[in-house]
Amino acid sequence: PVVGRRSAETNATLDAGFAAVDQALLELSRTTGMPMHQVINLFMKSRGRTASTINYWNLYSNYFKDKAKQELTRLGVTTRKECYAKFKEQFPDTYQDILDTHDELTSLDGLPQTIGQRAQAFQRFHRRVTNILDVASTKFGFESATVMCGKIVNQDASLGHVHTTPGASDFFLTRCRADNDTIIGHLKAQV
Repeated sequence: PVVGRRSAETNATLDAGFAAVDQALLELSRTTGMPMHQVINLFMKSRGRTASTINYWNLYSNYFKDKAKQELTRLGVTTRKECYAKFKEQFPDTYQDILDTHDELTSLDGLPQTIGQRAQAFQRFHRRVTNILDVASTKFGFESATVMCGKIVNQDASLGHVHTTPGASDFFLTRCRADNDTIIGHLKAQV
């Protein structure tokens, strides 16, 4: 067991390994035609483990509470239960991601944070966004060039990231004539 804080090298190795696992699961999902979450659950079951048991009904209840009028109008039904069934039907492969993201965003909303907590939250957000963009690039051929930063001037100096998918690599350098640090600086000046 690893005791204490993981090194940057260990984190980089883990990230590379997780990306490889993600690609393998994505390819398996594509070849079998099964949704990714189902492939993961079957994989965990086949190894005698259980996947995390997140209650998506509870997450949808919170989502519904925030967007009740929109959901009832958009889905054309009258109860939360019917809305949830239609929501899952409308987003069969992504409803869990949508609800997870909504849950993460609402949990961050309005909570006082230390500088360290804010940096950790930003890193989690960055990893989640880049993972979504990488999967979209691999699965659908969607390319992106993204810049993220914190907007609290004296607190968020180190919170800035640039991410490009393979089809958009060097986009900022060739089209905007700005390296990663410069483009982050431009965004920080804007926000």
